[in-house]
Amino acid sequence: MTRERVLVVTASVATVIAGTMTVMYLTRDPGTRVVTVERTQLVTPSASAAPVRSGGGVKAGYAVRSKWKDGFNAEVTVTNIGSQPLQGWTVQLQLPPGVDLTSTWGAAAEHKANKVTLRSQSWNTYLEPGGSIRMGFEAKGKAADPVSCTVNGSPC
Repeated sequence: MTRERVLVVTASVATVIAGTMTVMYLTRDPGTRVVTVERTQLVTPSASAAPVRSGGGVKAGYAVRSKWKDGFNAEVTVTNIGSQPLQGWTVQLQLPPGVDLTSTWGAAAEHKANKVTLRSQSWNTYLEPGGSIRMGFEAKGKAADPVSCTVNGSPC
């Protein structure tokens, strides 16, 4: 392919993307600011769905969504229950011994020993009052509720 042809194709793709983004921007609801991320799974939620609260207008929830012989899948929800917007969030979970994370979604994650830290990312850091964000992880080990939890440094 010649250099000119590559430039024409690249410019055409950029034009289509810019046009699509412009249409999306112009047709959006101006009052919409909350970002909610959901991962659809074809599993039945377990009975374990422990709401976890924190002071300061933010709460976290933890639920085991599916289990199998050697592991499980869990979902964490952060909700702004305050009257002011929330800019940034961090959830820290102390998991039971023997639980090892294999993957995460919806948050920047760190896993050291049994401690898991889930942090907001640029696309989901802002939560209006009443807004929530869902994230989760897959882990090896026995499915159980966390030993401890904090949201933005406050005990849950």
